[in-house]
Amino acid sequence: MKELLADIKARLLNGEYKNEENVRLSLVARVLQGLGWNIWNPIEVNTEFVVVPNEDSKKVDVALFLRPFVPTVFVEIKAVGQMQGKLSATELQMRNYNRDNQAMFTVITDGRNWRFYLSSAGGEFSRRCFKTFDLLDDDPEEVEASLTAFLKKSEIENARQKAEDYLKLNQIQRTAEDSLSEARRRISEPPYPSLPDALVSLVAEKGFLITQDKAVSFIKEAAERKPTTPVFQPPVQPPSSERRSENAGRKRRELNPDNPDSLSHTKIIQGKFDGEPVSKWTELVDCAMRKALENGVPFSSLSGVANVSERNPGDPSFHKIQGTPLWIQGMDANLAWKRSLKLARQIHKDIQVVVLWRDKEGASHPGEEAEILWSPSR
Repeated sequence: MKELLADIKARLLNGEYKNEENVRLSLVARVLQGLGWNIWNPIEVNTEFVVVPNEDSKKVDVALFLRPFVPTVFVEIKAVGQMQGKLSATELQMRNYNRDNQAMFTVITDGRNWRFYLSSAGGEFSRRCFKTFDLLDDDPEEVEASLTAFLKKSEIENARQKAEDYLKLNQIQRTAEDSLSEARRRISEPPYPSLPDALVSLVAEKGFLITQDKAVSFIKEAAERKPTTPVFQPPVQPPSSERRSENAGRKRRELNPDNPDSLSHTKIIQGKFDGEPVSKWTELVDCAMRKALENGVPFSSLSGVANVSERNPGDPSFHKIQGTPLWIQGMDANLAWKRSLKLARQIHKDIQVVVLWRDKEGASHPGEEAEILWSPSR
């Protein structure tokens, strides 16, 4: 499976999947075959499956069956980069399909982004999503583990409980986030509880139990996602070639922003651009482009930094930058840093990432962390 996913990733980066059919046949079907499904048996892997014969013509792109007549998984497929703009409509479509003939799991994917839903869960369909991953940006081992846990033929029958556990964690997270503003209001009124105590109480009122430590964790995570100061403050300690990471006990390198080591096989574990948190290389570039546009940088300048378009170019290697009319072509980590740094300098904004090299062949410093930052004030 590792080799299969690595090959698909390389083809995604090369822009080889040109349309929805490419994704269905050359990507999704490959993955399903690698997970033990007999893609040549239409009773087991049914493409263009009619949900309710004799009633309407609703069709699911791929339906998987562990046993005849009872669908196990519905898979809805989009062209690469075409899922985000159509996600709400696709979720509504899949909700309706599952009303007529419910599958245990529903998957929506454009080949790169994958979203897993527990079809039988209550509430809005969007809130039934229990697992997501990005095949390009996320750790390959985590991607493989997710596919194995929730889509491998030999494992899937026992996966419902695990999906319910994931979904419950997601629901508790959302409930805590939704309750934070009310918790902050309560601490200013008698009996003047602490913020964690107020959050524990509010979440309990909505049917979930969390510990005070978990409440503190939720509050801290929310503060990190929505910083109170808009500008990243550089560390005050003297520069050094290495310093201790605050987590995991690793030594953290400090890299020259103009000439960092190779960033191939890295993932961002913490990042900000102009105070806005980012967690992936694609998010960093998208944020940099969006901020540049907001600061008056013309399209002609942006197109000189990266391959961007003012309209959908119809190329699956492009994706839309949320909050803008722009589409941008994907790139590797090294180019993502270089181009984001160039925009940071152009609009005089802080940029900072903490990265972790994956422990694999070709990584410059396997298993190590490094920080790269640039600020106009330094």
